[in-house]
Amino acid sequence: MLAAWTTVLRRGEQGPCRAAGSMVAEPLPVALEAYTAYAAVNLNDPDTWPSVSALVAELSSLLRRLLGPWAAAVIPTGGGSESVLTALYAARELTGRDAVAASAAAHASVAKTARLLGMRLLRVPVDEELRMDVEALEALLEREGRRVAAVVVTAGLTDNGAVDPIAEAAEAAWTHGAVVYVDAAWGGLPLAATGRLRVPRGGPLLLGLDFHKHLVPPPSGALAASGEPLLEPLVFEAPYMPLGRQLGLPWTRTAAGLAAAVEALHRLGTQGLELLMERLYRLAGLMTRLGEEAGAEPLLPRPETPLAALRVGERLGEALSAAKRRGWVLYPSSVPGALRYVAKWCHRVSDVEEIAEAIREALRG
Repeated sequence: MLAAWTTVLRRGEQGPCRAAGSMVAEPLPVALEAYTAYAAVNLNDPDTWPSVSALVAELSSLLRRLLGPWAAAVIPTGGGSESVLTALYAARELTGRDAVAASAAAHASVAKTARLLGMRLLRVPVDEELRMDVEALEALLEREGRRVAAVVVTAGLTDNGAVDPIAEAAEAAWTHGAVVYVDAAWGGLPLAATGRLRVPRGGPLLLGLDFHKHLVPPPSGALAASGEPLLEPLVFEAPYMPLGRQLGLPWTRTAAGLAAAVEALHRLGTQGLELLMERLYRLAGLMTRLGEEAGAEPLLPRPETPLAALRVGERLGEALSAAKRRGWVLYPSSVPGALRYVAKWCHRVSDVEEIAEAIREALRG
């Protein structure tokens, strides 16, 4: 009865593949199988389900291979928002400071986390392509450095896909004793898999990336740390559980996302993941070119992550509607008059051409 009811509720809704502006992935079939197998397993009870510990250990190994040996410790999360909350909580506890610095274009989860943790959010200006202004960051830290627990830099903005100057911002942060948090929820997987991500060394660093934006069902992500001590504030007593303690902020939660991520990364392998992500970059590049030919203005001349953001001005509503008539859901960017296309493994060149034609139709009026 319930299955029939939920089937009726979903009737007429698009799947993730056709939601071409959404950052929720069309899951790989093998990932969906693994997700289902672990849906009823509690990630926070590895004593009862020992395979959870094996999955965490395997994820740690896979991410060290992907990100580099600096990733000394890894914990699974539900995705970017949880990773931000976890990282900034740890930074606050470790430093005893009460402020966080982030660019004016940082994801909304940063402001939400600052509010939840009672931290002051210090906004750093951005350039015309929404990247953090490092000189402005340095000036801010000269004034407020003693209070800043963490500096947040973004590896792939959800507005236009741009990547902040991570190394320069990290150097400024470490000079003033702050923890660096790299928000790589959107861009981390494609950037790392294709050799485009350069993670600096020299101080405390946490990095969050999502798997459900490219490969698996949500929620699925991970938080990597440059050293075990960064995760010490995340150990909590849980006397009612077999182990008596837990690592991370949430309590009971499914291990499905973790299992799906490990299965997907295993099946693809290093080379397969790189080939898949390069294909996404090509699709985003094609959308950028075709969108420009249709009369839209790319927010970036060349995608830095597998995302194409196009300014269509006052015709934004018409462009979204034209795409929807063809069965595609695009999203507006927070940049006024702009929309975004998110490349997915299930998309074909002909799909990109169809979406671009919808934009052309809208701009012609």
